[in-house]
Amino acid sequence: MEKRVAILIFDDFSLVEVSSIAEVFFLANQLQKEPSSDGLPYSLLFLSSAGGSVASSCSMRIWTDSLDTPCLNDCDALFVAGGKGARQAKEDDHLLQRLRSIAPKTRIVKAIGEGTEILAAANLSLRGGALDMREGGSSGGPHMSAPQMLVSALTLDDPKGPIAAALSVVKRDYGSSVAREISERSIPGAWRRLSAVLGDLDDGGVRQKIEAAARWIRENYGRPISVADAARVAAMSERNFLRRFKAQVGLTPSEYLLRARLDASCMLLSATDLPVDKIARRCGTWSGDGLAKIFRKRLSISPTQYRLAGRRKNDTD
Repeated sequence: MEKRVAILIFDDFSLVEVSSIAEVFFLANQLQKEPSSDGLPYSLLFLSSAGGSVASSCSMRIWTDSLDTPCLNDCDALFVAGGKGARQAKEDDHLLQRLRSIAPKTRIVKAIGEGTEILAAANLSLRGGALDMREGGSSGGPHMSAPQMLVSALTLDDPKGPIAAALSVVKRDYGSSVAREISERSIPGAWRRLSAVLGDLDDGGVRQKIEAAARWIRENYGRPISVADAARVAAMSERNFLRRFKAQVGLTPSEYLLRARLDASCMLLSATDLPVDKIARRCGTWSGDGLAKIFRKRLSISPTQYRLAGRRKNDTD
């Protein structure tokens, strides 16, 4: 299932702003096509109040759907673009009414530049240029909770502003490592500034908690460990721990545990004559068959073959 991202534009919109947002999601889709990725692609939808062809400030036109399109009933994120036309559009009663209807159903609503004036005219609260709509709660409607800041506002003439806004959505969906990769492909060397805007350089406490949990996993790989156990070590909710761990380490906690067990097994196979079954029990995989299954899947070799190959290498050194 695709994540639908809508961009609302107006006459004289900034083509640089809109193309910067679109480029981030295009690059996210390109990354998700790579073999190591299991993410869901984004689908872009361009909107205007009435639909049809809309001219940018440099006279390039984009074809849009109207705000009445049924597609907006299942929209994951909505960006309200800026530009000269945005100031005029805030007088469009139909547009404002539709935004008031759409926003509570949309997980993330963000305004770029003059787009903030449209949301303000629609009486939609803003914090840092962003709204975060989640199911549950009663503020403003049956599906609207209090808005949460997702990205600190950049100055409106900063070309990285729209990129940071789009990257904050990708970061929320797929973690910092994916957002960083997209940032480097889009503007090489810009991540340090963008990461500060996205909050990655202010997460020292969280970073230390994840490091402590990772260390605890490596120290306790030989016994049964659950994600809930590791989350308790980090003093975080399980959901938040999973998201933060994958973003910081690049692996899920379960994958990280498996890697620790595999590393320990490889060391014992190379350095000792212990039977495979005993190594498996020491390393938390419980049986030789279970360890063999992991070795074949990860290394395309059995534990015994790994031991023999290591010893042949030592003999030739």
